[in-house]
Amino acid sequence: MREGLRGRGGQALVELAISLPILVILVAGVLELGRGYSFAMETSDAARDAARYVAGKTATTNGPGLAAMCSLVTADLAVVTTSVSCPTQVSHAPPFVAGVDYTKPVAGQAVVAVYCGTSLNCTGSIPTLYQSEVDVYVYYGFSDLNILGGGITITGSSRATTAW
Repeated sequence: MREGLRGRGGQALVELAISLPILVILVAGVLELGRGYSFAMETSDAARDAARYVAGKTATTNGPGLAAMCSLVTADLAVVTTSVSCPTQVSHAPPFVAGVDYTKPVAGQAVVAVYCGTSLNCTGSIPTLYQSEVDVYVYYGFSDLNILGGGITITGSSRATTAW
């Protein structure tokens, strides 16, 4: 009777040793998905804030311009990344092309590309820009924590479009 119980304890230990790495990888994968989703949501919020801010013209102002918008995006993304490259003003409506219109982001970096219609620096007189398109794209590179093998970089983008 005692020998049978001792053998079962060893069997449970072997089963734990086999299943524990699989469970750890599964939990790590779920955590990485959560981090990636959080990164995507932060960039989406930053793009939306930037588009609203840059298009925030009133009857007496010409808008804040790209430098002020860049400061806003950098502050919005401070939680997820410290490397924000902005702004790149593109002279044509989207879609934008990596390597031509903007520099493709590396892991942990965000790149902002903006189209302001006919405006230079997203400023100008109100009648000229009235109801023209403003597109703000935030391209990002997300890297895993090296838990799942490391070196995996996922790139994505968030877009916000509004009008003056």
